[in-house]
Amino acid sequence: MFEAPFWALVALVLFFGVLIYMKVPGTLAGSLDKRAADIRKELDEARRLREEAEALLAEYQRKARDAASEAAQIIDQAKRTLRPPR
Repeated sequence: MFEAPFWALVALVLFFGVLIYMKVPGTLAGSLDKRAADIRKELDEARRLREEAEALLAEYQRKARDAASEAAQIIDQAKRTLRPPR
């Protein structure tokens, strides 16, 4: 009486009906939203850590420049001190 395509359509409609009845789309959307929020939070944390690391790097580079300048001043002073008067 009914052909196979008809029964395939009936099975497909029933399958989607069961999925909707069991609220699978809503649960799936909720879990995807939660995952997106988690990823956003991780990206914000990574951005904050990067900014902190960049600030530390800039501070250490400034300290290294200051130390090199101080070392050069000490060397110049030592050369002047050790140079015999003329």
